[in-house]
This record gives sequence, C-alpha cells and structure tokens, in this order.
Amino acid sequence: MARSENARSLRQMGLFRLLVALFLLWLSTIAPGDAFFAPEALTSAQFTSVGYLVFALLLSLLTAGAAATPTHLKYQAILGALGDILAIGLMLLTAGGVESGLGLLLIPMLAANATIVNGRTGLFLAAVAALMLLVTEIFVGPSLPWPFDPQPTQTGILGAILFVAVILSWRLALRVGASEARLAVQEEDLAKLAELNEQIIASMDTGVVAVDRSGRIQNVNKAAQRMLGWDTGGAFRDLPPQLKQTLAEWLHGPAATTTIRVPGDARHRELEARLAPIGFAGQQGTLLMLEETAEIKRRGHASKLQALGRLTASIAHEIRNPLSAISHSAQLLAESPDIEGSDRRLLDIIQSQSQRMDELIRGILTLSRDQPVKRERIRLREKLAAFAEDLYRTRQIAHGALSIDIQTANLAVLFDPTQFNQVLWNLCSNALQHAGHAAIDSQPIVLSGRADPSRNLVTLDVIDTGPGIPQEQQESLFEPFSSNAPGGTGLGLYISRLLCENNGATLEYLPQPSGGCFRVSFALNEKQADGRGARQADT
Repeated sequence: MARSENARSLRQMGLFRLLVALFLLWLSTIAPGDAFFAPEALTSAQFTSVGYLVFALLLSLLTAGAAATPTHLKYQAILGALGDILAIGLMLLTAGGVESGLGLLLIPMLAANATIVNGRTGLFLAAVAALMLLVTEIFVGPSLPWPFDPQPTQTGILGAILFVAVILSWRLALRVGASEARLAVQEEDLAKLAELNEQIIASMDTGVVAVDRSGRIQNVNKAAQRMLGWDTGGAFRDLPPQLKQTLAEWLHGPAATTTIRVPGDARHRELEARLAPIGFAGQQGTLLMLEETAEIKRRGHASKLQALGRLTASIAHEIRNPLSAISHSAQLLAESPDIEGSDRRLLDIIQSQSQRMDELIRGILTLSRDQPVKRERIRLREKLAAFAEDLYRTRQIAHGALSIDIQTANLAVLFDPTQFNQVLWNLCSNALQHAGHAAIDSQPIVLSGRADPSRNLVTLDVIDTGPGIPQEQQESLFEPFSSNAPGGTGLGLYISRLLCENNGATLEYLPQPSGGCFRVSFALNEKQADGRGARQADT
C-alpha cells in the first residue's frame, strides 16, 4: 500500500517538475524583457532551463517505468530533490538572487519530497537547499559579471521556511500513514465481519430477504429461496402477491416492525413475514424475516410438550407410592391359604400389572431426567410372540387377535425392552378400543416387520381394519390431551412417540384406504440411534 502511494507521489512530483521546467523555459525564451521577470544572464538562463527540462523528462520516464523497490523509490526522490535544488540555484544566479522570487519554487518540491523519504533525509535536503541559497546569495552571486544584489535576510527567511515546510509535511505524512494503517485494519475487520454475517445469514433456518428503498431485492439466503419456492442460486423472482403488496405499502412509510401472514400456494407453504426497517427510518431499505407457520407451531408444540413432560413425570412420581401399596397388599393377600382358584388368578394379574405399571413409571421418569436408555438387540418375532401372550392373558381376549408377520426370523432392532412393550401396548390397546378389534369375530391386528435396505432401517407396522383417523385429527394425533374418545387422555400416543424418539426411532401414522397403520422405524445400530435421537431432541 505505502509502496504504491510513494510511486504515485513520485509520478505527481515528476509532472510538477515538468511544469516548473516548462515555466522556467518560458520565462527565459518567450517572456524576456517582461516586467515580471528579466534574467540578467539570458543565455545562461536558457541553458539552465533546457537542462532542467531534460532532467525532468528523464526522471519522469524512470519513475513511470516498471515498479521499483522502496529503496529505489527513495533514491529517485533524493535524486529529483538534488536536481531541483541545483536547477533552482542556477536559475537564481541568472535572475539576480532570491529577490526574483524563484526560490519559492523549492518549498512545494521539498515539502512533497518529505512525504516520501524519512524525516532525517528530508531535513538533510532542506539543509542542502538552505546552504545552497546562502552560498549563491552571499558568496557566488556578488562575484558574477552581471548585476547581483545580495539579500541575506530574505535568504535566511526562505531557508527557515524550507525547514518548517519539510517538518510539517513529514509530520502530516506520518499521521496520514498511521490513519491509513488503522483504516486498512478496520476495513479488513469489517470485511471479515461482513463475510461472517453473510455465512451466518446463509446458514440460518429463518428466511432473510433484503430489499432497497425502491423494493428491489438485494439479497436472499437459501432458507428464503426454499420457502418462496425459488431455485437456489437462480435469479430473484417476484415475492408472493400479498407480501409484495404489503411491502409496497410499507415502503411508503416504514415505522415499527410489522408481522403478516402469507397464505401458501402451490410453490410454498404458509409463511409468517416480519418486516423491519434497515437503517434510520428505513433509509437503507427493508429486511423481511420469513418463517414457515408450521415451524412456528412446531416450536410452540415443543415448548408445550416439555411442560407436559415435566407434569407427566411429577404425576408418575406421585403414583408410585399408592402403586407400591397396592403391589405390597396383593403380595400379602397371595400368602393367605384361603385364596384359591380364580381369586388367585386375579391376584396374579394385579401383581403382574402393578409390576408393569412400576416399570412404565420408571421409564417415564427416565425420560423426564434425560437419562440414557438401556437399548438391547431385540428379535422381533420372539418379542412379539411373548407380547401377544401377555396381551391375551391381561386383556382376556381370544388367541389370534394379533397376527404377527415378520420378514425373517432373525430380524432384530435396538430398543429398550420395557419401553418397547409400552409402545406396543399403547398401539394395540388403541386398536382394540377404537378400531373394533375387541369383538370376537373381528379381524386380527397385524404386526408386520420389514427391513428397508434403501433407508437402512427396520419398520414395524401396527395395522388395524377400523374406520381410520379423520384427516382433520391427524395433525394433532401425537399431541397430549388431544384424544376425541370418551374417557381418553390423549397421552398414549404422545408417550409412545416420546419413547420411540428416546430410542432413536420414529413413530408416524400412515393413512390407509381402509383402516389405519402406525409405523415404528428403528435404527439398525447404536451410532445411528444416537444420531436420530439427537435430531429428534433438537426438534
């Protein structure tokens, strides 16, 4: 930076030197006899001006050549200053001394030269010029054959002015250099900050659209292009009509931040747009922050689910005490010799269900404390067969109410066994209660397990032949307390999905032409399960 500035300064000084040389040539050729300037030695003045012009041309060509090193630039500046001093000194001798006023030409030359060389060199050149003035004015001039009137006082004042000019120019150059250095650092910091801001905005999930005062789009991040249905990296297109109209009204007088809802169409989903001014009163334009309405709802639901999760954990904790009392009483009652037959069978059910409820509560508390689950490799065919027997015995339904269809005998998944039982219990209980499978002549609930090599997953479908779930209820299907069944709490599917996510699996509802299907997609290994669980937790 400093090197290019010095080279440019040398070129400008070379141009000024050429103008001075032409001016001196004009004074000694075209203007002799003029009242303003009348050289005492005309021939010597013409010879000196022509020589100075040749020197100025040669030095300008040297300066305009290939880029030189800082040392070469410094030497060129010193050479030019010495040539200036010599030429002006000779012209003073031919013009009668400092009284002619030509010595003033040294002031801008040496001052400009001080901005290129260091302070010591600039002062040295000023000293050479002052010494030259004194020698020519006091010693050389009076001995010349033409009239010469020495002016020692004016010469001393001019020499002092040269020193002052060099010092001021040097100090000013130092300050300008320091300011340029600070400015360069600030520009670099601003460039890095701007690049960082661009990267942050580009990676944001929130859509960002910047428009100028006339409504022209200046910048769009990838999220906004996706929300608006634009091809990423393509040309900017028109905004949705409602958003475009609102923006046009906003640009007439932007004040406070405005939020509007943009309905969806074939190209993009329903959006919520927030318009905010850029700069004072929107002088720099307007910033549009776009978010999908579904994403806003999802965050609200996630917040609500967290609160409900804590509530569920507290309720589960309170249930453990009476449940322990029931289990303990059943154990004491089973020790009585008077309990026989069907009564003892009922006690076994009470004890087994109390134990099952205790395991479920422990699982809920584990979820609420965000403790790692104990995943095990479960063989689906064996596990589903054992679950079916437990369901038949507990719900007192006929064998064959469940139809197990597993692709291969060794098909296995990673899941916590207790939580796996709870998920199956909730899904099958819903099918028995709401899909009519509790009737004697009903079709069986199908448990179908398949491997999906394309997605590296194993899926388990719980298929019923009931009326299915209406479209308007599917959106809130897995939300707590959203059950439409009489006496239902709406917590079964919510807890089931939470258990699946905690084990790195997913639970979703798949509409069927007749009936319904809940699909559990399992991860095949521990690393994949952890990754899926982490992503589910983030959402």
